[in-house]
Amino acid sequence: MKKILIAFGGNALLRNGDDSTFDSQLRRATEAFERIAGIILDNNVIITHGNGPQVGNILLQNETSQKVTKPMPLHACGAMSQGLIGEILAEAYDSVKLKHGLMKEASVILTRTVVDKDDPAFINPSKPIGPYYDRETADHLMETRKWQMKEEPNKGYRRIVPSPVPMDIVERSAIFNCLNDGFMPICTGGGGIPVVKSQRGYMGVDAVIDKDLASSLLARILEVDRFVILTDVNGVYRNYGNPNQELISKISAKDLEKELESGMFPKGSMGPKVMAALDFARSTGKQAVIGSLDDAGKVIEGETGTLIQ
Repeated sequence: MKKILIAFGGNALLRNGDDSTFDSQLRRATEAFERIAGIILDNNVIITHGNGPQVGNILLQNETSQKVTKPMPLHACGAMSQGLIGEILAEAYDSVKLKHGLMKEASVILTRTVVDKDDPAFINPSKPIGPYYDRETADHLMETRKWQMKEEPNKGYRRIVPSPVPMDIVERSAIFNCLNDGFMPICTGGGGIPVVKSQRGYMGVDAVIDKDLASSLLARILEVDRFVILTDVNGVYRNYGNPNQELISKISAKDLEKELESGMFPKGSMGPKVMAALDFARSTGKQAVIGSLDDAGKVIEGETGTLIQ
C-alpha cells in the first residue's frame, strides 16, 4: 500500500461557469472524489487543496460588511476558508465513501505553515488579493491600513501581499498520526495559514503561501511514495498556448530544472506547480506527476500527465 499525497487544484471545487454556492462546490468535490475512489481504497492518501476563490469571497465579505462587523486579518480569512472547504470535502467524501464501501474516515486538520519573518517577500510583496478599488479608495487604504496596492490596467487597484517560501508545517505530527491511524487527512488548505515564530509560539501574518509549494513540503515531510498535482490541464506543456505547444509526458528532474530556469514555465501559470514537483522529485528521488483531475486515476498511476523522476 503506497503513501500518496494528492493536491487538488481549484477545479476540484469550482470550474469556469460555476457559481460559487456551497452546493456547486459540493457537487464538484463529489465528482473529484469519485475519480480517486479506487486510489483511496488501495493506498494511504493525504489530500491538500487550494482556496483562492473561497478566500477571495471572504475578503469581499470583509470589505462590504465592515460597517456592521470588524474585518478579520488575511491569515484569519485563510483559516475560515480551510474550515469551509474542509466541510465541503468531508461531506463530499462521505457520500463517495458510502457508495464505494470505503473504510477510511476523513479528518480535516486546520494547518499552519511556518515562514521566515526575514523572507524577502515581506519587503517586496507581489501576490494580488481581494477586490479592485478606484484610485481614491486605494489611496485611503494605503494611508489608513498601510496596505500596498498595485494598479492593473483597465481594472483598478488591488492589494498586494507577500508570498513567502514555506519552511515547515506546524501540524506535521497530527497529520502523520492521523495517517498512521488509518484516517485520510485533509490539510494544508490554501498552502496553510502563514505563521512566524514568536516569543509566545506562532503568530499569524498577512501573506499567501503557494499551495503547491506547501503541498510539496508536506509530501517530503511525510516521506510519501508519490506526489500528485491534479489541475485543469493534461500536464506540463512546452510553449503552452502557442501553435507549437508540446505535452511533456516524462522528464527527469535535471532536465525539468533546466527548462524551468530557461523561463519555459511562467510564475503566473504552471511555474509554481513545476517547481513544487521538481522540489519533491529532486529531494526524494521519487516520482511526482502533474495532470488533469478528469483523468485522475490514470494520472496517479503514471499512465498520463507529466511524470517527473
